[in-house]
Amino acid sequence: MSIKCILMDEQNNVIDYADLSFMGSGVSFLIPFEEDTLSQFQIGDKIVFQVEEKFNQIYDADISEISYGKIHLQEVRNLAPLLHRDVRVDFEIIIKICYTEDGNEIPVEVKLRDLSCGGMCFVCEEKLNMDYEYSFMTSWTETPILVNFKLLRREEANYNMYSYGCEFLNLLRAEESILRASVFKIQATNYRRKRMDEDDAV
Repeated sequence: MSIKCILMDEQNNVIDYADLSFMGSGVSFLIPFEEDTLSQFQIGDKIVFQVEEKFNQIYDADISEISYGKIHLQEVRNLAPLLHRDVRVDFEIIIKICYTEDGNEIPVEVKLRDLSCGGMCFVCEEKLNMDYEYSFMTSWTETPILVNFKLLRREEANYNMYSYGCEFLNLLRAEESILRASVFKIQATNYRRKRMDEDDAV
């Protein structure tokens, strides 16, 4: 039996895909897709892997052996309950945020730069009020959700733009799960695109 997984480093960046296989004795091992992935690990290292497309199935394990293209695992642990909110991925998309002023809802078009389960960074031309509360509707999740957020910092960016760091507010557990799933899915997509670009360059 084998399951397709995503291998990640300590910062939760995707480094390769792998097949997770099990033997009758309870022994489990990963077979990375790329041979050079094996050289990134040593016996005794920890390795992090996520079942593809299942954000809530993410594990780490100790490496007990590396041989014949296989990374043998011991002490496999489920990390899902311990995931931090600050796993962040590059994600460029145009979205509309809104705020209320004098009873009127005012939309602002912004360019999202990165996204995490707890916040995001975007750029826009407007110098936004740091004291306001803002909101936007996700367009990239399977179930669109309305997210409220506050601005944490504002910095000048290139081309007469401003860059903003934001924190999401009062997310329900189900909403946070939807966002976390989208973050890991975006991360895997970014990795696939990177590998395709590398293959085209060869």
